Formats: sequence, structure tokens, C-alpha cells
Amino acid sequence: MKRKSEIPGRVMKALASFTVSYAFVIIAYVLISCMGVFDPIDNQMALELMCVCLVIAVIHFILGFFETAFSPCFFLLNFGVVVAVVLFMGIVVFDFLVINIVFFACLAVMLVAVFTGTYLIAYFEDWKKVQEINRMIRKNKEQSVPVPEK
Repeated sequence: MKRKSEIPGRVMKALASFTVSYAFVIIAYVLISCMGVFDPIDNQMALELMCVCLVIAVIHFILGFFETAFSPCFFLLNFGVVVAVVLFMGIVVFDFLVINIVFFACLAVMLVAVFTGTYLIAYFEDWKKVQEINRMIRKNKEQSVPVPEK
């Protein structure tokens, strides 16, 4: 488990992930609704989509406390959470999913695009930090190479 001192940073990361995912969801939803597959967005749908994104962000926040944050299985688990929450809330809670193949194909593309975009943006800062740490390690190794004695 993570230390308590890391929680504010993790909360900020979760909020950033939530806002990015919600923005991507709205953009993707509008684009797909322009194709006539999804109903046009209204205030109620925008709030429902926000609730779905918030639930996903909370679950991802909780899962983030486990040490397997960068393993491929954890990546797939996070995507599985997205799919499960969207299906559950879309069918059971809000009843906005239409049961037809075109709808689900567009929904699948939307989920993959939004998840990938959110993941890349949310973890770009972590990637930059890892690159900086690797650069510092390489630099320290180069500086600590023993000089052959004469």
C-alpha cells in the first residue's frame, strides 16, 4: 500500500484523469451522435456520462494503491473496469445503452479511444519522470566508471 503522504498527489492525478476522460467522452459522444448512432447529447446525458466517468475514476483511484500499477495485467484490469462500469451503469442504472451491433461497435471504439487517450495523457508526466530518472542513472554510471590505474 502507498504511504498517506502520497494521497494528495494521487487525488490530483485521479481528478486530472477524470476531467480528461470526461472531456474525451463528450467529444467522442458528440462525434458519434453526429453520425446518427447515439442520441444527441442533452444535459441529462452529459450528467449521466459524468457520473460514469466519476465512478471509473474512483475505482481506478482505489486500484492505484496496489503495487502492480504498470504491469500489462493491471492495464487490462483497468480497461475491464471501464467496460464493466459503462455496461452496468449504461444498462442498469441509467438505461441509455441501445442493444444493437452498430451501437456496441461505436461504443467499443469510443471506449478504446477514450481509455487510451486518458491513459496516455494521465501517465505522460510519470513517463517524463521515469525518463529523467533513467537519464540521471546513466549519467551517474558514466561518472562512476573506474579509471584504470597506470
